[in-house]
Amino acid sequence: MFQGQSAGRRAVAVLGRVALDILLIISVLEGWWFIALPLGICGAWAFPYYAEMILAGACYDSLFGLLPGTGVTGYLATIGSVLALAVVAILRRVIRK
Repeated sequence: MFQGQSAGRRAVAVLGRVALDILLIISVLEGWWFIALPLGICGAWAFPYYAEMILAGACYDSLFGLLPGTGVTGYLATIGSVLALAVVAILRRVIRK
């Protein structure tokens, strides 16, 4: 990600990623999945490997989704974040060719 970039561009990229992470954490803690999902997709598009999206899905599930007797539906945020990350990675590779 940082090869061939100047120090200023690297700092902006790192600060942008940290700011997006903070917004993602706040939206997950507040239970705003409708904000967390677009933020995660934007992060996956802008940064090479945005594992924070998967972690946010797991945190959302552990806070709001894991109820006894829910089965697989208790893991929908984690499964959805992995699928969204995969789709964005494929689309990015196709579009940026």
